[in-house]
Amino acid sequence: MTNEERILEKLDRMEERLDELQERGTAMRELVEDMNPIIKDMFLLSIQGCQDLQGDVNLHDIKELGFRGLKSVRNINYTLDQLENLIDLWRTIHPGIAPTWPHVIAGLGRWEQEGVFQKMAALKNAGGEIMTANSPEDFERMGESLVYLTRLLQQLADPKVQQFLSNAVEMLGALDMENAKPCGVFGVVGALGSKEAKEGLGVVVELLRNLGKLKGQAAIEA
Repeated sequence: MTNEERILEKLDRMEERLDELQERGTAMRELVEDMNPIIKDMFLLSIQGCQDLQGDVNLHDIKELGFRGLKSVRNINYTLDQLENLIDLWRTIHPGIAPTWPHVIAGLGRWEQEGVFQKMAALKNAGGEIMTANSPEDFERMGESLVYLTRLLQQLADPKVQQFLSNAVEMLGALDMENAKPCGVFGVVGALGSKEAKEGLGVVVELLRNLGKLKGQAAIEA
């Protein structure tokens, strides 16, 4: 290959590169022409947004926000530490709590079927009605009555009192009113001679004695 042929080959390559550059330049110019309206609109919108922002926020507000952010760094660090502690706590208790959720859900479903929630709602409504129907003075008297009933319940815990009440109930249950016949003074005297009547009189005397003690204590307290 001669020098002239080499020069012609290099010139052809340069022409091909120039054609490629011209095509790229044409494509870029067309892209700029297409993007020019969009860029202008974006620029105008950004200017309008900055103007609106300037009407609401000024440099002083931004500076104050920065100072408050710097002052809150300690609180932010403390909050993040506490959040990490909560995450660690959740990771610790989650294996123990997770298996119980199905049982809890099943229990709630069983309560729903048994009407527990309906009963609780009815009890809530009843409590509201009681609150509406009674005055503060009524509740105060109820409180005094509850105190008195509590004392009675404490006395009923005594085995002797329980035995006496059980015997009294059994006696009333065993009482046959059909066998009760009219009786005069002599009949009473004759009936009191029996063993059962004497035991009954002993119980009556004991009751009268205790009533006398209670009356004496009441007189002393008065």
